[in-house]
Amino acid sequence: MLLSFHMASPGSSEKTCDEKGFTLIELIVVTALIGIMLSLTIPSLRNTFFTDPLRATTRKAIGLVTGVRELAVRSQQPYLLHISQLESRIWYEREDAGNQNRESDTQKQGDLQFPESVRITGILVESNESSSVDETVVWIGKQGYMTDLILRFEDEDGNHLNVQFYPFLDPALVSDQVAPF
Repeated sequence: MLLSFHMASPGSSEKTCDEKGFTLIELIVVTALIGIMLSLTIPSLRNTFFTDPLRATTRKAIGLVTGVRELAVRSQQPYLLHISQLESRIWYEREDAGNQNRESDTQKQGDLQFPESVRITGILVESNESSSVDETVVWIGKQGYMTDLILRFEDEDGNHLNVQFYPFLDPALVSDQVAPF
């Protein structure tokens, strides 16, 4: 039996069966393909996330309520958060300003008007705050405390999101589960 071995010379570019791995060219091509695929998909995913009116409105409402709570703490003044289900909007005013300017109604601050495709379909307030079919008023104390509040937002396709604001905690809980309205 005659065995023969083929030894590649040091300058030879032949690959033997024992050598495994990827060449630099192969790695560059794969990396370029991954980069091209990401550059095509990320903008569409970003646009879907940020242009969804229901999610965008929910984020704006959370930002407004959080901002009013922070404003109450900074200014050491209580604020009133007005939520109008019929008008689909949220605004706030300082508590003492609301008592003085009730008839003129010119001092509506932080007015958040929803897009036509999104509306408030439910408001649940834990305490006996001032509430009617047209408008719900939630008091925010100078420490930033407020009563439990759940808002249900719905778009024209029937999708909905519930936002629960807690009395002592800043973060809001967003859920698409059915709320007890």
